[in-house]
Amino acid sequence: MAEDRKDKQKINSKEYIQLFKKTNIITSFGITVISNIAIGGLIGYYLDKWTFNNKVLLLIFLILGIVSGIYNGIKLLMKEAEKENGKDKKS
Repeated sequence: MAEDRKDKQKINSKEYIQLFKKTNIITSFGITVISNIAIGGLIGYYLDKWTFNNKVLLLIFLILGIVSGIYNGIKLLMKEAEKENGKDKKS
């Protein structure tokens, strides 16, 4: 009976570790995308404030931030997927 509990606890701890890994990947993706958009928006805002004041540079850099964020986020997800595939092949 005590051995069954230990086995269940080991399984549950492995499941929790997998859950935390997946949560970490999702959180990293979100932070990557949002930070790229914020940096692009801030650069565009201050360049626009410093130069033309017609919001064109803000729009351009915001679009560049969105594209960069999505690109880097997908690159991060692909890197994590390759890690998981490598672990599956070794097992």
